[in-house]
Amino acid sequence: MITRIQSNNNKTTNFCALKSNPIKLGQGAQNILAKAGDFSSVHQRLAIGASALLIQPFIDLKNKEVDKDTKKVSAARSAAKAIIGTATGLVVRSSCMKLAELKYAQKDAAGNIIKEAGKIKIDPQKVKRSFGEGFEALKLDEKALSDAIKRVPSVVGTIAALGVMVLTNFLIDAPLTNLTMEKIDKFMEERLNSKKTTDKTQESAGEQNG
Repeated sequence: MITRIQSNNNKTTNFCALKSNPIKLGQGAQNILAKAGDFSSVHQRLAIGASALLIQPFIDLKNKEVDKDTKKVSAARSAAKAIIGTATGLVVRSSCMKLAELKYAQKDAAGNIIKEAGKIKIDPQKVKRSFGEGFEALKLDEKALSDAIKRVPSVVGTIAALGVMVLTNFLIDAPLTNLTMEKIDKFMEERLNSKKTTDKTQESAGEQNG
């Protein structure tokens, strides 16, 4: 933390760094943070998409500025957008991360990929050939270096996915979202017209009976 200290003559101002006290967390909080650290960008995208799917349609349904039918259409459109955006993001990110894992996978003498506990084992030598200077500059201990090497495919895959999604957002996401919204609008319009026709029929029948 940086703090300002006024000099004795009140003419100059000095700045110095103070050592902050560490925050002590309970075991439960530490376990949660440790698990959160293992979340990949795929998990993060899923969490964002699920939040959007739960929150945005609810907000649309509670909009007091529009009528009931418009609320339903807006909520359906928001849900469709969240689902398609999330699905596209998950497919692209998981694919890029899997390709990165295969790129840095450790193989046996026969050329078969080695797995540990059902997961692809990352070859430290392949990673170091690509990022050796970067790891050396960090000066990590043995355990921290091993953890960093295991995370490389996730990081590389995430970065690659960001580049790919620049294209998929225009080529897949946006057209598919627009098509789905058009289908939803058409479906809702047909339902509303059917409802109006039914109401008129019932009204006419009531007048004749009266």
